[in-house]
Amino acid sequence: MPEVVPNNKYWLRGGKLNQKRHIEMTEEEKENVAKCQGIKSDHPCKNPLFRCTQCGNYGCAQEVAEKCTEQGFKNDKCLNCGAAGTRLPIMSDEFAKFKAEWDKKDI
Repeated sequence: MPEVVPNNKYWLRGGKLNQKRHIEMTEEEKENVAKCQGIKSDHPCKNPLFRCTQCGNYGCAQEVAEKCTEQGFKNDKCLNCGAAGTRLPIMSDEFAKFKAEWDKKDI
């Protein structure tokens, strides 16, 4: 039996474990996740935004590198530090805080 990736089993939000899978979340809960403002294939991406718990990097997750201008993860791997399994979704009201922290690093 193949190994189940933890991110497929649970939807992590705000550092707390939510027992609902992403597909089981209500529309109201899904609306609280920050959306990517990057450009993917000449149109807005609008995928959920994640942050890395190791380095603080943020962005959307794509299956192919350099698919979105604001991409931060390829599959489950952070494109900044290379850590796997460290992404957490960013809620809309928390996004400004994480963006300011990342910009302050001046990387």
